[in-house]
Amino acid sequence: MDLRQRTPSTQAPSSQAPSTEESKNTIIVAPDVVSLVVIFLMSLFAVGTSIYFLILHDLSAEDAAKIRFPTSLLVAKELGQELRDITAHSPGRVLIAHGLLYLFLQSWAIPGTIFVNLLGGALFGLLVGFPLCLLYNTLGSCFMYGLSARFGGKLVQKHLSTRLQQMRVTIDAHRDDLTLYMIFLRIFPFSPNWFMNMSSPHVGIPLLQFAASVAVGLTPYNFLSCKAGLILSALQSKGDIIDTATTVQLIVVAVGGLVGLPRLKARFAK
Repeated sequence: MDLRQRTPSTQAPSSQAPSTEESKNTIIVAPDVVSLVVIFLMSLFAVGTSIYFLILHDLSAEDAAKIRFPTSLLVAKELGQELRDITAHSPGRVLIAHGLLYLFLQSWAIPGTIFVNLLGGALFGLLVGFPLCLLYNTLGSCFMYGLSARFGGKLVQKHLSTRLQQMRVTIDAHRDDLTLYMIFLRIFPFSPNWFMNMSSPHVGIPLLQFAASVAVGLTPYNFLSCKAGLILSALQSKGDIIDTATTVQLIVVAVGGLVGLPRLKARFAK
């Protein structure tokens, strides 16, 4: 009699234990999605309106037609020339528009920041464009960190739970040297940067260490893409893409990477 009464009780826990999929299905993300959509639309309107009045409002129809995505060398030269002309008489307006566009794209993980890096090099030169793009990249990543921390926790847990758990295990193994390890992950991106930006607040990475990893780890990317923009701004023919000065500078960057990065990689090799 006792045995019959115990049998159902011993089977109950296994039958009531929720699966991982069931746990995901119980996560309600609708309020956070609505909040993010509203913030996105408001920021899109604000940035779009600002760029229109800063740049496009005063352009003639002929000049506005030159503001298009470069699909050939001729189009790229026309775009670069038009933007340089605007910068010549309204550098502050172009600077603000460039920064707003970069921060918007980076904050929402929208592809296209490399093109804005090219513009940074072409319009402001390497000495100004590179630090600006590095700053915008870092600030935009921090904005995404904040958005994810406030509204993205349930979304990440629901749709990226496996990758999030893998990230948490990896980060927990390097808590003692977290900043250096995060820099390593940026230089050798085993995970996309957008996922690192989105997941970092949910695996216990402080904002200060997160920002440092972006600023240092993405320096080579920002430098080379801004340098490519500088090449574009001075381009006269396809043969001008690789000149002596550019080759020397890229060799210096490459040698620095060959010497320093393998040591950094070996530091975290298992």
